[in-house]
Amino acid sequence: MMKPLLLVSLLSLGAVEVLSGEYRAVTLEVGQRRQFRVPKLETVTGSSGRCVEEGMDSDEPESIWVEASCGGVRTSLVWKKDGSRVHVLACAEEVENRDPALLKLRQKVQGELKALKSVTACVRNGRVEVQGWYRTAAEGAQLTALEKKHGLEHLRSFAEKLEGED
Repeated sequence: MMKPLLLVSLLSLGAVEVLSGEYRAVTLEVGQRRQFRVPKLETVTGSSGRCVEEGMDSDEPESIWVEASCGGVRTSLVWKKDGSRVHVLACAEEVENRDPALLKLRQKVQGELKALKSVTACVRNGRVEVQGWYRTAAEGAQLTALEKKHGLEHLRSFAEKLEGED
């Protein structure tokens, strides 16, 4: 029979997402912390933005955490021992000021973007914003179609096209 502590430990290991691509975008609520496992992790550094902090997890090997202290967007660079890096964009939402209708729209849009791990939907500036990166013209067209479907007053994409990726 499995001991309860071992079962809890195994369940918590399953909750940590392994970063496997070069780009990852996530949405956090203020006060929320997410943990990621990065094989061959060397270090993590903040690149730009505010209100989101990142660091290496001293309790879990090859793991980083990202935590939101206020509403904002930040890109962090996760460096691997082989010299490669993973770009992690975190968009932090202010829960107190978030319109419930916009939260519902964000959740719907996030569901439609589920396959694109490099972009995330986030409630900011009185609308839903899509933040992150996309690689192909087809992915860009998908983002444009979402803007048209929901209207620019409700949804706006700020995702950047990765050059040389098409």
